[in-house]
Amino acid sequence: MPYPIIDALTGSNIMVNGQLTAVTTAEAEPFFKPTDERMFYEVIRVVEQVPLFLETHLDRLERSLAGTVPLPKTLTAEAEQLIHANQLDGVNLRIVMTEKDRILHLTPSYYPDDRLFRQGAPTGILDWERPNPHIKIIDPAYKTAVAERFASPGPFGPYFELLLRDRQGTLTEGSRTNLFFICDGKILSAPDDRILLGITRRMVNQAIEKAGLELEIGLLTMDDIRKTEGLSAFLSGSPIDLLPIASIEDRSLNSAANDTFLLLNDAYQSIIREDIEQHKR
Repeated sequence: MPYPIIDALTGSNIMVNGQLTAVTTAEAEPFFKPTDERMFYEVIRVVEQVPLFLETHLDRLERSLAGTVPLPKTLTAEAEQLIHANQLDGVNLRIVMTEKDRILHLTPSYYPDDRLFRQGAPTGILDWERPNPHIKIIDPAYKTAVAERFASPGPFGPYFELLLRDRQGTLTEGSRTNLFFICDGKILSAPDDRILLGITRRMVNQAIEKAGLELEIGLLTMDDIRKTEGLSAFLSGSPIDLLPIASIEDRSLNSAANDTFLLLNDAYQSIIREDIEQHKR
């Protein structure tokens, strides 16, 4: 199913194969039309004109490409040029690579509001198993399934995120995030080989160590979630940082008030601050 390289945009300029281009030009027009080209991509949160953890995102993009398309050494400079040209903050940087083209553009940021951080986000379940979770590639069938599931509100209203459930009934990750559980002061996460290894997830692992917490590897089913007392959960992702989960389908959770989550989030925010200051220097 054809899909456009640029499906959401903010700002007046994009980068096309290393050249800063106004979105109104004829050179930019083809990238807004559906294409059958295979698209590899990364989405990076921009804070204070700094693309967070950019080098780590580029490392993952290179692994996804696996040599099919060379990753130019100029990408960091191109990202900085694009951000400077648009003079926008609180947005996301999106990098899309195809066999023919390299497109960088900014997208609107859907950073959660204070209410979601205070109360937590409602989540639902989507029965879907990624064939290769380590590769970040645009899959139109997957995007359609996600959109259709989001269209049906749950018992606590519209879902903020969908959690993917595999054929064994275990919850592995979010549709656009990584998933963590907290039980008895320990952090639980899916095995690396079952999920997309999110950049924010990698920083969560650093924050766990920084906060003196413990990470365990494991998977839970919905039955496990319903019968486990005191369970909390949260999402991680580049556009949202760490976000507590208020409910999974009909099971409510008090994750936003969990002391372990609050301690971990403080450690994570300090890592973000360090990355911003490092790039500014």
